[in-house]
Amino acid sequence: MKTKILIPVLLFILLISSCAAPSLSTPPEEIAEPALAQPTPTPGIEATPPSTPEPAAIKPVVPSPYVPFYVVTQVDNLVLRANPGPLFEAKTTLPNASRLLVLGRAPGGEWLLVQTPLERTGWVFGQFVTSEGNLSLVPFIQPADLQLVRGRVINQEGDPVTGIQFAVVQEQAGSPPRVDAVTDETGTFYAFMPLTTAGTWAVSFTAITCTSSVMDKDCNCLNGVCGGPAPGSLTITLPLEKDEPLLFSWQ
Repeated sequence: MKTKILIPVLLFILLISSCAAPSLSTPPEEIAEPALAQPTPTPGIEATPPSTPEPAAIKPVVPSPYVPFYVVTQVDNLVLRANPGPLFEAKTTLPNASRLLVLGRAPGGEWLLVQTPLERTGWVFGQFVTSEGNLSLVPFIQPADLQLVRGRVINQEGDPVTGIQFAVVQEQAGSPPRVDAVTDETGTFYAFMPLTTAGTWAVSFTAITCTSSVMDKDCNCLNGVCGGPAPGSLTITLPLEKDEPLLFSWQ
């Protein structure tokens, strides 16, 4: 908004003639009316709007780089494997109390990629070690040269169900090969299989862990009802034709 202020200037000129002027033969000279000075317009004073503070610069959140830490084995003869799973080649066995440097973890978080004191790298099952750091900060590493069987469990509201164990077992007599896997925070389990794995396999629900989202802090089923997945078991043929998760509904 512009605010204008005008200041008028009035100029009065008073002409006083003599009181006793003598008679003149010539007519008195006419006195012209003085011109009034016109007020000079004052330039408008423009109100300065309040300045808008500049928004503070938003600094991008840069994740801290991962700093490897150690885990310690809690069993004798823990197997160091070439890939994450019990069906892969055993590279060596580790004595109890071995300190292993954690380099990464496989999807699902159950298997850890580690380096031994002799600088050999391989995978160990995370349930057999105690950690000197926060394992949730360890970056995921997608292992190569394998095939993956994965499934997802959700409840009737569509929320993931964690801590549900499945077994992937080859359908054959005797002692068939078996891989166990547990659902993570997304409700997904990951079973890693060698590339040479083939044939008919059953994927079956086997257990509920005490840390499951359907259990309370005392390892009891919520509201006294444990429930279970539907279907309880699926049959698959390896290698899989499609890389899609198997779906289970918790009921």
